Amino acid sequence: MAVINVTPLDDITALIASDNVNEGDVLLLEEGNYFQTVNILKNYIRIVAKGPKVIFDGKSTLFTAFTLSNVTGVAIEGMNIRNYRGDGIVIDSGAGNRIINNTIAHMFSNGIEVVASSGNLIWKNEINHCFYGVLLIQGSTSNWMIENVIKECLQNGFISFLDPDSNNAFISNTMINNRNFGMDIFGSGNLLLDNILINNTHGVTMGRGSHSLAIGNMIKGTIADTYLISGTFRNHFAAENNIVCNRRYGIQNNSLFGIFEKNEISYNRDGGIIFTEDSGGNLVMDNKFVCNIPENIADLSTNNNLINNKEKPCKPCESPSDICDDCLKEIDNSVDRSKECVY
Repeated sequence: MAVINVTPLDDITALIASDNVNEGDVLLLEEGNYFQTVNILKNYIRIVAKGPKVIFDGKSTLFTAFTLSNVTGVAIEGMNIRNYRGDGIVIDSGAGNRIINNTIAHMFSNGIEVVASSGNLIWKNEINHCFYGVLLIQGSTSNWMIENVIKECLQNGFISFLDPDSNNAFISNTMINNRNFGMDIFGSGNLLLDNILINNTHGVTMGRGSHSLAIGNMIKGTIADTYLISGTFRNHFAAENNIVCNRRYGIQNNSLFGIFEKNEISYNRDGGIIFTEDSGGNLVMDNKFVCNIPENIADLSTNNNLINNKEKPCKPCESPSDICDDCLKEIDNSVDRSKECVY
């Protein structure tokens, strides 16, 4: 195993393919501008930036910065990646790779794409102005997305695309100002823990699947659906989430046999939580509801169990538009305030 110094004049793909690079070697990249794509076909290669000014710039001409094809144990760390016509980093049919502390911006496609891969770590990356921030697709399972910041993407921050994309963990990520969903999560057995979603058009959607967990997340300032669980979902668990100052329902649940426990849902514009006619068998216990308009809990089903929830109505002259000035300015400007003090 060796440390190999690399400069912008080196063809990294050719270097990796040569006999000069073996499994376990570290490619240490000198600072500078790299106008190239890198295809990695060997296991356990580590590509590490020597300093903060290692820049991969596709100049809107090259397609993808890094492609990891059917490899294990590869690390990409500390790169600045920008202006590629495709994706920043693609993991295709790989496992146990590490994508750490990279900045990825202005991709025509996605920041990071994980295709039919498992057990990968995506940690402390900053992704902005891409199509999707992180896309999991074609049966990508058991991946870890931790402490990433995704903002101002054209579509979603995270998307776990279809039912087979299951058993993934999304922990302590931040999604801000993405134009579609902060998190659009399909599949079963996924974990959403301590994530922050602010001012995305939609907050969290749980699509087809079952047995997923959402604990300790904060959702604020969404324009459309805030936290939507689809009618094809089963056995969802949501606890200790803080859902505040959104323009639609705090939670819209269409699913069966879920548990909603110790959430705080406050100052949401269309209501606190709604259980549609398609829902049933849900347990709603020990939640706190404060001043959701027009009502804190709307249960349109006949088979949900509501136990020990605390509801606080709006105080005189208090409403979501009064409390949530920063995230509801447009609504605040359109409200007939003469009607707001009647409770």
